[in-house]
Amino acid sequence: MLDVVAPPPTEVPQAPARIVVGVYLRSLREARDITLEEAALAARASISAVSRWERAESSISQHALQNLLRHYGVRGKHADYLLVSMPPQYYARSQRAEQGLARRAPHDYWGDVAGEEATARYIAVRHRASAIVEFCMLVPAGLRTQAYQQALLDPAVCTTPDEPVLGLPRWVHRISRAAGQQRTVLLDETVLIKAVGGPAVMARQLRSLAHLVSSEDAAGQGLAVRILPMNTVLFVHTVTSPAEVTVHGHRLVTTLGLFPSYETGSGAARAVSAGLREAVGAACSREETYELLVNAAEEMERRAAS
Repeated sequence: MLDVVAPPPTEVPQAPARIVVGVYLRSLREARDITLEEAALAARASISAVSRWERAESSISQHALQNLLRHYGVRGKHADYLLVSMPPQYYARSQRAEQGLARRAPHDYWGDVAGEEATARYIAVRHRASAIVEFCMLVPAGLRTQAYQQALLDPAVCTTPDEPVLGLPRWVHRISRAAGQQRTVLLDETVLIKAVGGPAVMARQLRSLAHLVSSEDAAGQGLAVRILPMNTVLFVHTVTSPAEVTVHGHRLVTTLGLFPSYETGSGAARAVSAGLREAVGAACSREETYELLVNAAEEMERRAAS
């Protein structure tokens, strides 16, 4: 079994828009080879202030954000959208009451509906994350064979945004994954029987996953792929592509449907985090996962040969 992921920290979290926009600012700056010194000059702030904004360790004023976005070439509706999405500079969640069934404070949730730019920000957040725990009904990006990827990008198979997709902003292609990133992928057991792209394509995909499992770091670092059995319906089965990412020390619950969404601090976010911890505890062991993948691949190969 995997170690159950630690629960979210008890301190008051930052608003998700601040965290995501911080990642965005850093990604834009580095993609354009702009130094912290140059960014600080454009923002009329100190170098340490810009660094804190990028890591969402402190809030950024509307004026400074506007200056940085302009300096990075983000103007018009894209800049306006981010400016109105950010909480007020001196917003403090601890001073706001949780409301509704989701028990949300005003800025606990952010749905990023800015099209391709939103998808690029979602990828940036995941690449910058030091840790990711996710539940997937299909093999996720980064673990796919080319044939499986092509089948998934067929609109008849998958209608939601995905990674990679054509037309993404150039800056996102320069983002590398965080060094030492720990990624735990919980695959629903139905992955073993869904012949995406046909039995032959799926057999190669399952073999590829089995190889990833057999190549896992013995110390539990890096990537871990596990099958989540269908014998018990868990909370994660009720949420669309739930994941918890840790970026710059902040934990974010993310989902990807028609657009990326992010949540911190709310009752809903705490429920998703707890659901992912429950799923990690219920997942098959490394050895069981490997055996299931190999057996499923052999069955797909028999189907392809018949």
